[in-house]
Amino acid sequence: MINKYKNFITKKNEYDAYDLASKLQVNVCPYCNINATYTVITQNNKKITRPEFDHFYDKDSNPILALSFYNLIPSCHICNSTLKGTEEFSNKTHLNPYSENFDEVAKFRLRIENSKFYHSVEGFSIELKSEDRRANNNIKSFELDTLYQNHKDIVLELIQKEAIYNESYLDELLTQYEGTLFKNREDLQRLISGGYVSDDELGKRPLSKLIKDISTELGII
Repeated sequence: MINKYKNFITKKNEYDAYDLASKLQVNVCPYCNINATYTVITQNNKKITRPEFDHFYDKDSNPILALSFYNLIPSCHICNSTLKGTEEFSNKTHLNPYSENFDEVAKFRLRIENSKFYHSVEGFSIELKSEDRRANNNIKSFELDTLYQNHKDIVLELIQKEAIYNESYLDELLTQYEGTLFKNREDLQRLISGGYVSDDELGKRPLSKLIKDISTELGII
């Protein structure tokens, strides 16, 4: 992503938020991985929507970085304005999406609570855990544990899919449709799970991290 910034800066002398967002092509908020941050510009150049740009280092304490491209994180309104607000961030307190990978140090975990887990969201709980202090600060600042409780239905579907798509069934589908409906096993796993499963593709679709982590725990991928 940093390389995209460098290319943009060398080609343009003036900063335009829509142009910058369009160049970066960040389609999902890197803070929460819940909300879409698509940049949409019509063919007649009507600007419809784009991500907000969060100052990772706040402007009041770091005025020299107020207009730095390297300090602007394309993010959703909830993370940028509602949750982060004026809270002071730094590389010592939080993970910066441009330089560090939250996915590597924080994982969703499934905890079975009772026998209802196959057909009710009341039968299990989900937790986002990390041993990294700064990652835990991200979780706390952006209320990720709270927000993701609204997406337990996705986890319930994954639990049900795990019961249906066993290893032999996956092999059968791959044998029958590889090269026609999908290119490889990863395509099949994405089709079944409903999210991207490669680490470098989690930003392509909302909730892909939750889906990847739980699907991995269940053995779907």
